[in-house]
Formats: sequence, structure tokens, C-alpha cells
Amino acid sequence: MTEESAHRVSGAGSGRKLLQTLLCFTEAHPTWTVADLAAELDLATTSTYRYVALLREVGLLDRASGKSYRVTDLALNLGRACEAARTPLAEAALPVITRIRDEIDETVLIARSGGEAAYCVERAESRRPVRLQFDKGQPMPLHAGSMSRILLASMSRAERASVLAGVLPGLPPARAALLSDEELDRTRLRGWTESFEEVDEGIWGTAAAITSHGAVVASIGTAAPIFRTDQARRDRMIELVRAAASEISLTLSAD
Repeated sequence: MTEESAHRVSGAGSGRKLLQTLLCFTEAHPTWTVADLAAELDLATTSTYRYVALLREVGLLDRASGKSYRVTDLALNLGRACEAARTPLAEAALPVITRIRDEIDETVLIARSGGEAAYCVERAESRRPVRLQFDKGQPMPLHAGSMSRILLASMSRAERASVLAGVLPGLPPARAALLSDEELDRTRLRGWTESFEEVDEGIWGTAAAITSHGAVVASIGTAAPIFRTDQARRDRMIELVRAAASEISLTLSAD
């Protein structure tokens, strides 16, 4: 049995494909035909018709123009549930990351994991010209960048192996070394890390773990162009991010 299969719910193949069908509908790709869904998911057309029919039956999909389908307003409830679940984190974090942004004038972010990806849930934007790829709601791989690596480090070794199984062979040795169990264990114990050009070229970043009642629930981080972050400035940004993580963690744990 592989590490990946060990973390899959047995007997749930059809349910998994049904959910994968629904998750194909995104802001960037809001409508799909059955043929395109079948090709995207590598499914038989007959199976895809069945999954679409089930999603229509429960009211999550409806017909759009031509032969395509779209998600219905019922799906908004999922978005509202997500928003409601993250409100305590967002409420606790936003004043803190705004304060740090105002001091260092760099973008400060909050991320949490979902499945095998990290998602930005809150940002305080820098007024300086810099473009980061980590937008709110956008999935980012857990193996790249300081914010994602903090979340990866908080997982069990078996969970990490499942996430990393398909990506480690293609990474440069130096990057792969950062993702060894030993290095990730050290990151988890230390509670913070930094990265150099792992996601965006010319960008340095640092992140720290946010906890609630002892469990890591999110990461806080900032990033800036390397050319404007000498060692003294990086040290100050690390200090601020670590302090902010502690402050937010105390707020969450007090609830």
C-alpha cells in the first residue's frame, strides 16, 4: 500500500469523482460541458453524465448556455460556510497584519491548508510595487514558499509523504533538502522559516505558525524583493512575523 492510498477513504471512489466533478467549476472556468469534464477528469462520458445528473438532482448544478452546466446559487452556502469558519481567524489577524504592513510597507498574508494545497485567506497589501502570486482563495502547493512549508511541517510524516510523493523527484537537491522529514521537523519545532525565490523570482519570504489551543491552524508571512531586504531588515521582518503569530495564537486560544 502506498502512502497516498493509505490516506484515501476506502470504497469512496465514486464519491471522490463526484466531488472532483463539482470542484472543476471555478471563477476562471464557471461552465463546463460533459465532454470537457470527462476529458479534464479522465472519466468515461457515461460516468460523467451520471455525476452531473446527481449534482443536478441535489441542486448544485443546472444547465447554462448550449450544452454546458453551471453551479447554482445553492453552492453559495458552501462559500458562506467557509467564510463563517474563517471569520475568527480573519478577525484576529487583520488588525495585526495591517499594523505590520504599515511598519514595513510590505504585503503581509495569512494562509491555511486545505487538502494538499495552501490558501491565502487574508492579505494586507503593500503600497510598494511588488506582485506576489499568492492571491486570496488561490491554491498554492504546500512544498513551495515559507508560508506553505510551515503548514506542511505541521502535518504528520505520513501526510507529508502523500503530499510530496509526486513533486520531490523533480525538485533541485537544495529545495528537496528543505522538505526532508528531519528539516520539516526542525521547522515545526522552531515555528518559523524563510525562503528565497521558491515561488516568485527575486523574492524573499518568511513565515511563522499560528496555533489555536496548541494545534497549527494557519501561517502568517510576508515577502519582499531581495534587493530591498538586507540582513538587518530581514531579521526585523522575521521578528515582527513571529511576534504577530504569537499574538494571533493567543487571541484564538482565548476563545
